[in-house]
Amino acid sequence: MTKLLKLSLRIGLFFSPLLTSLSGFAQSYPSQPIKIVVPYSAGSATDILARKIAFPLGVVLGQSVFVENKAGANAVIGASYVAHANPDGYTILFGNTQTNAVNPQLVPNLSYDALKDFTPVARLFYSGTILVVSSKLPVNNLDELLAYVKSNPKHANFGSTAYGNVSHLPSAYLSKLASIPMTHIPYNNAGQLMTDLARGEVTMLFYPPEGVKSFIDSGIMKPLAWSGETRNPQFPNTPTMIELGYKNFNIGAWYALFAPTGTSNAVIQKLYESINKVFHDPKFIQDMSSGSTNLFLGDPKETDAFVNQEQNKFKLITSIIDKE
Repeated sequence: MTKLLKLSLRIGLFFSPLLTSLSGFAQSYPSQPIKIVVPYSAGSATDILARKIAFPLGVVLGQSVFVENKAGANAVIGASYVAHANPDGYTILFGNTQTNAVNPQLVPNLSYDALKDFTPVARLFYSGTILVVSSKLPVNNLDELLAYVKSNPKHANFGSTAYGNVSHLPSAYLSKLASIPMTHIPYNNAGQLMTDLARGEVTMLFYPPEGVKSFIDSGIMKPLAWSGETRNPQFPNTPTMIELGYKNFNIGAWYALFAPTGTSNAVIQKLYESINKVFHDPKFIQDMSSGSTNLFLGDPKETDAFVNQEQNKFKLITSIIDKE
């Protein structure tokens, strides 16, 4: 037996138990509860969606899947926590537009790399945002709104729930495209923002439809435009920004699951296949159909390409918007 063959056998004997162990881990996964980290507070739109997927995913996996909220610093705290977690498949991020596409463009010295520190598991949901104003305002369409704020500088403002998220960026982007300076008024409390908007103290707001639909239905707010690529079926008479002449104005909230880089391909695949089963469950489909969020299941490869594409898109958008 040659020295080379002996060395090969030794290497094979050394790695064989390791490979068997890794294979066994993937087959036995999950053997303990899985934590989905939401980088926002409980009750937020992101949190609600995460909880909608957590329970049925746990049923499919045969193991508890629970949500843990780690809010703060425009979602940086929760995302950074997962980025540096043990890549064993038991800590995953419920990420979104802000955590994985916008923060890399706007947050200096970001404590995680949105592309290098995460392995995509699946793209899950998408929702545009709807532009609303108080019914007290003497405007009924976007052109009238822009004319109003242009002639009333003290009312040239917009609200948001955080700098850099999808309630901030569309308004800031519109301000630049329309060449109308507007003041950004950020709120820590979404409830107070809605109150001030209803009073007319805040002039305009782009927001996920779940958070303003009741105000629209009751006549307190008026919808003027939709930021998604196509019209929302729940607001069929509300035109898209693209229809109104703002090319490529497709700024919405998407949501995806990410694991820390280093998580085994077998675990990623098992998670994705389990999510795929959830997305084909009629009960889950029915539960999601009542809202304005669209189901969009993307596999790990598609999600990776999508995140890269979104980073490029928001790099362009944020280069147009002045840093505040």
